[in-house]
Amino acid sequence: MQDPPASRVDSRAWIGLSLLMVPVFMTALDMTVLFLAIPTIAADLLPSGTQQLWVLHIGDIAGAGLVLTAGRLVDRFGPRRLLTLGMLAYGLASALAAFAPSVEVLIVARMLLGASAVTMAPAGMALLRRMFPIPRQFSTAVALFMAAFSGGMALGPPVGGVMLEHFWWGSIFLVNVPVALAVALLARRLLPNVDGTGTGRVDVLSIGLSLTGIVGIVYGVQELAASGWNVVHGLAAAAGVLLIAAFVRRQRMLADPLLDLTLFRSVPFSLGLVAIWLVITATAGADLQFAQHLQVVIGHSPLAAGALLVIPALVSVAATAASPVLLRWLRPGNAIGLGVLVALAGAVSMLMVVSAGPESSTLLLVGAAALLAAGVAPVFALGTNVVLTHAPVHQTGSAQAMQEVGGSLGNTAGLALGGTVAYVGYSRALQDTLPSGLDHQAAEQSVQNIGGAITATQDLPPDLAAQLSEAAQAAFTVATRDAYLLAAIGLAVLAVLVFWGLRTARIDEEPHGEADPVAGRSEEADQCHS
Repeated sequence: MQDPPASRVDSRAWIGLSLLMVPVFMTALDMTVLFLAIPTIAADLLPSGTQQLWVLHIGDIAGAGLVLTAGRLVDRFGPRRLLTLGMLAYGLASALAAFAPSVEVLIVARMLLGASAVTMAPAGMALLRRMFPIPRQFSTAVALFMAAFSGGMALGPPVGGVMLEHFWWGSIFLVNVPVALAVALLARRLLPNVDGTGTGRVDVLSIGLSLTGIVGIVYGVQELAASGWNVVHGLAAAAGVLLIAAFVRRQRMLADPLLDLTLFRSVPFSLGLVAIWLVITATAGADLQFAQHLQVVIGHSPLAAGALLVIPALVSVAATAASPVLLRWLRPGNAIGLGVLVALAGAVSMLMVVSAGPESSTLLLVGAAALLAAGVAPVFALGTNVVLTHAPVHQTGSAQAMQEVGGSLGNTAGLALGGTVAYVGYSRALQDTLPSGLDHQAAEQSVQNIGGAITATQDLPPDLAAQLSEAAQAAFTVATRDAYLLAAIGLAVLAVLVFWGLRTARIDEEPHGEADPVAGRSEEADQCHS
């Protein structure tokens, strides 16, 4: 039967979708564009190993703590208004990061970037549900929305390589400023004006508990891994755990909680979130190492390394789009599990190839990275569908927000854990192989990170500089190996979890169905576009 005229989406809705994909792509790109820039930033600002990790994931910490709140604010004040304010704040934070005079200012700017980006996903989803009232059309729109995120994550390193080849490292942030302003200005013309409901209590104490708890855990664990046991760092981690426990307890007591814990009664829903979190946790640190490995060990320029990373990026986007085809022959859990096994094969292949250090084949390295990217794609594409299908229709927004939290925490945990493992491997390996005749200051600077070693070689005699450079390359090879070993272990655990825990999971073609409270608002949607 043909859809009624009111359900036919006009071209303006698709134009609006195109506009919504821009900030999603931009914020996703910013998550990985730093991977190639870190050596350059480290050589300029000389951060400590811990500060370098904070630069990478402080935005994810802020985002994870605020995304649930952002969903509430979208409901109360309207998605277009929150999207506009978020884009303006994102532009200002990008300008601050671009011209940061110190690593401390850069860390603050990255935190502000993460805090302002949290409005993008909930505001975008709220707008899409009104712009596309028919479930099949909405599913298509959401798939394109996710493709923008996947493409941004995958293309971050290549874009960063191009920028670093021609401009200074701050350019990777400065380019966001005109884009953010353009989206903020066009939103009023191209997106529907959806009024806020004025409902939904924002519990300030819950926000504080979640934010401080996450920061305490990440800071404490990161410092303990990097520096060994320390009472202050141990107390920070323990305090973070207690604050998160207090947050969960408060959610159970509130009539209108910030986080609805009843959703976790569904095993496929919970394990779908865990799968997305774990695959990011396992691979984020390895992705960071690989982008740097191509430069500091293999010897490629940022532009050449970025060009090489286009290959796994394109494989990732193509595999994400093709993942639903697996459902013709496999159950969702088995399809996701097959992807994890392919990713595990990619991680093991990388372990075998990378051990050769500077003599490693670039073709084999990129091939292993592409295999890993292809395997990870079904976890995201099909795992998202599992999460949404096993959540009540009227709580689709909450389910999406929880997935955002899981993704942010996964990236934070992955960069903290993988980065710390790599840092420990690098520093220990270099300490054992530092050339004799190196003064104490140069030695300490070199052991902190590869950027410090590169900077130290510039002031050394040629022979000593060559020895330090060779030792640093060998140590960085150890760091990359350890990061991929961690990825392989995490993927092996995930494979067991998926094949066992998601064996009964289902995916509906039209998850919103007739009970979707928004699906029947075609008349309102038409009015919004008029």
